[in-house]
Amino acid sequence: MFSGGREFALPGGLLISPNITPDKETGMGNLPKEAFNARFKAYADSSYKPYKVGPTDFQTIMPWTMYGGMSEHDLGAIYTYLMSLKPIKNAVPEKFKPNAKTVAIR
Repeated sequence: MFSGGREFALPGGLLISPNITPDKETGMGNLPKEAFNARFKAYADSSYKPYKVGPTDFQTIMPWTMYGGMSEHDLGAIYTYLMSLKPIKNAVPEKFKPNAKTVAIR
């Protein structure tokens, strides 16, 4: 659980979830809380317009704009919870062979 590798079959290929445990090598154990919050807050701007994603482009199923509207305090609570989990080593590939029908979420 939380260690990534879950596969989601999409029309353009396979999406693989990342490891979000606090493992420092394969998870998000080196990610500062400020960077975690900033990743979500980047989608809080009311002028943000999602771009059309092609079948071979970066894909995500993460509802970034919904989380982007959360307070820094609430995002920090999510971060604190994730950092309290048992670190699990599970290297989920970030890049795949060019001919593979696979993309990774970040």
